[in-house]
Amino acid sequence: MSSWQKILAWRYLNHSENLHMLPKPTDLLAKITLILRKLPVLAARLKGSAFYNRAEIYFSKNAPKSIANRILALQFAWSIIIYLLFIGALWFTINLVIVNSVRQQGEGWISKLDELGIPVYATNDPTQLNDAISYVRNFPEVLRAQFLDVSGKKITAEYTRKNVHISKFKPLDAKAIGQLKQTELGSKQLLFEKGSNSQMRISAPIWIKSISNDGMIAFSLKKNDGEKIETIGFIDIVLDYSHISAALNRNLMYASLIIALMMFVAAYAGRVTVRWALSPLSELEEPLTRLANGETDVTVNSTGDKEIARIGIALNTTISALKERDETLRRMANHDSLTGLVNRKFFVEQLEREIGRIAQSGGSSALFFFDLDRFKHINDTYGHAAGDRLLIQISNQLSQRKRVIDLVSRFGGDEFTLLVYNVDRSSALEVAESFMQLMREFMFYEAGDMLKIHFSIGITIIDDGTLSSHDYLKEADTAVHEAKTQGRNDFRIFQRRALLHNAPESGVGWHERLQEVLLNNEAIPYYQPLIGLKNQSEHIREVLLRIPDMEHGVLRPGAFMPAAERFGLMAEFDRQMIKKVAGVLAVQKNPNLVFSMNLSEQFIEEDNMVEFMKGVITDYHVSPKHFIFELPEQLIIRNINRLKLIIPELSDLDFRFAIDDFGSGFGSFNYIKKFPVHFLKINSSLIERINNDSIDRISVRSIVDIAVDLNMQTIAKYAGDDESIRFLQQLGVDFVQGNFTGKPTSEFNA
Repeated sequence: MSSWQKILAWRYLNHSENLHMLPKPTDLLAKITLILRKLPVLAARLKGSAFYNRAEIYFSKNAPKSIANRILALQFAWSIIIYLLFIGALWFTINLVIVNSVRQQGEGWISKLDELGIPVYATNDPTQLNDAISYVRNFPEVLRAQFLDVSGKKITAEYTRKNVHISKFKPLDAKAIGQLKQTELGSKQLLFEKGSNSQMRISAPIWIKSISNDGMIAFSLKKNDGEKIETIGFIDIVLDYSHISAALNRNLMYASLIIALMMFVAAYAGRVTVRWALSPLSELEEPLTRLANGETDVTVNSTGDKEIARIGIALNTTISALKERDETLRRMANHDSLTGLVNRKFFVEQLEREIGRIAQSGGSSALFFFDLDRFKHINDTYGHAAGDRLLIQISNQLSQRKRVIDLVSRFGGDEFTLLVYNVDRSSALEVAESFMQLMREFMFYEAGDMLKIHFSIGITIIDDGTLSSHDYLKEADTAVHEAKTQGRNDFRIFQRRALLHNAPESGVGWHERLQEVLLNNEAIPYYQPLIGLKNQSEHIREVLLRIPDMEHGVLRPGAFMPAAERFGLMAEFDRQMIKKVAGVLAVQKNPNLVFSMNLSEQFIEEDNMVEFMKGVITDYHVSPKHFIFELPEQLIIRNINRLKLIIPELSDLDFRFAIDDFGSGFGSFNYIKKFPVHFLKINSSLIERINNDSIDRISVRSIVDIAVDLNMQTIAKYAGDDESIRFLQQLGVDFVQGNFTGKPTSEFNA
């Protein structure tokens, strides 16, 4: 650059117009990046807040989800995604438009500066620069304009606005100069370079075109073969479009906010619309929740949209089926499947409820225990189907005769129970007599035969709230057995308060009396012989429990055993009796002497029962084969799982077992398959009329045949005369027992 050019450039540089520096343009992408960087800090501040806790519960894996919320969440998520994509695309498009617009405008300024700059290079006249400077400073977007020499290194002339920040651009290198000098294409090549702060540099060459053949001969304007293009310098300008970008970005931000607001309004409207559209489904939530909790008293709305209506109809159908199923299951759980009467479980629950009511409010009710006479004969003679028909007819008779408020049940096998509410002793006796009259008039017809059916009734009055349901059932059972002992087809009422002379009527008095008997070892064994009908070498005695009484001498088990069971003393009575029997065996030393004993339920339930028996045979030096333990059928029913454990273990030690009252119920033949049994003690109901009842004889013969096949022995209870004994002997019975053959006595006779 010549000295005058430097002076001229200095002049214009110092006297150029002071332009106000524009604010830095707002970069939307930079702001978004800044917000994203601050998100972890915001999340840390939110953590622990109530909003965060609710959000954590809502978005947790275990949080209950709803279709409405899921649709709304998807709708919101897609709205955010579409919003961000739209804003990003809009921002990108606007910036691209701005850049292209600036480039086009810059190309126009370059073209004008090229036109104004050629005289400067051609004449080296500084005054020619005034036109260029005047032109450039009219455009505030132009921050700097430079005229460079042909090398691109030296500045021939320069204009720079004051008080502006210009991005640093690298000087033109050889490669850039080479691109700008290309003339082969016939058009100028411009270089564009973006700087920071929304600035752009545009570089362009300055050409001089000349004709190599300056003669006028054969000259033609249509030909350009002789045209020569020479690069004499370069123009380099820096443009600032930050104010445009800032304005557009600001408008974009406002537009984004407006769009976000519109989307929020649309999302809220969509939320309302979706919830309205899904409201029929939401209304199903409450009945379905109740249904899931086990409630079946639910009705689902089956109107409205056809899809929802179909769902409602299907749910109502399902609920109806569930109700029917529950009712069926409830009936199956509380009722006997054969007779339709309530079963033992339900009856005991109602009995306990009535006992609780009496304990709280007073009054009295009555418990009846019915036991069919000769049912086993009919069942074995005419078949199980006939037995079932008889049970159904008996249940119908009882249901028709009882009051509506009273409760009758099939307690098990051929046993029925009846709970008569709010009656005293005299009323209970009247009820019993009415049922006895009912059975006197009843006839059972089967296979052309007309059969007279009777039952025995045991009654107990429920007037003591301290007794349990088991106690009352035991009392009624004791009474019915007393009725059977006295000849059947009759009823007996349990005498709870008159059993023990001079004993206090309260339970405490019974407890003290029985405790005294045990403490003083006053339990008395009575011995009743079993007579062998086959010349057996064994001499069997049944051991019967008695306790002393000041007036009557001794009391039989029916008088004191319910109280002993109630106070949990029966196990101690059993232990005392077993030890006394073991003592007799130790003294007698008779290898053929055998004692048969009844075991109580409380003794069987004790964990150390087997160890106690082992201790007895060790302490008294006696053999287990001298003991036969009798188990009534009702006891077996209640303790079947326990007996499966202890009977095999005791049998391995040579203790023997008998089923008492065998043939009294349906399960008798089933029990002999479950554990070792050595004796079958035939129920007395099959023995009493064996002289003139062919059904009884057939039943006894069947039991004897089974016993023989299974290597068991049979015992007939209550053989009443010589003729009965003769029949039993002919049928193959091994032993007979009863007052006719030998009464119980406290004195032991070997």
